[in-house]
Amino acid sequence: MPNQNTRMPSGRRGRTPAEIMAAYLDDRNRELLEAVVTAAALVARADGRIEPVERGLLVDFLDRNGFLSVFTRAEILDAFERRLRRLDERDGAAAAIGSLGRFAGRSPARLVIGASEHVAGAAGEPRAREVRALRLIRRIALGALPAPAAPDRPRAGGAR
Repeated sequence: MPNQNTRMPSGRRGRTPAEIMAAYLDDRNRELLEAVVTAAALVARADGRIEPVERGLLVDFLDRNGFLSVFTRAEILDAFERRLRRLDERDGAAAAIGSLGRFAGRSPARLVIGASEHVAGAAGEPRAREVRALRLIRRIALGALPAPAAPDRPRAGGAR
């Protein structure tokens, strides 16, 4: 019998352990997709222009690594476009770089690095700015450089 003094988070009431685990895995998959897309967007944006081949290479990389069994091509491309738009916002690059630190030194970091390297090869040899972006991504993903904290966002009403 469940302990009546133990509160379950409202999102878990009435859910089976299997449903809870599935939701957890879905969240982890989305986090990993966001990190991979972030790294790819940083490299693609580094030279100042986004080429269609870079989008294709991202989807190709994710397909070869089993992501198309979890996400559709459209979902991946939508996530990539959203990240590109966020990079254009004030503090967007810092927030993106900060988000890469979640997987620092862990096995998913290899996917983040692999995706960025794959996209960087879109034009043959990576350009100097792409190489700098790759170095930064590698250092953060491997845990050699702490990711900068995401910038503080002002709260509603301007209060801090």
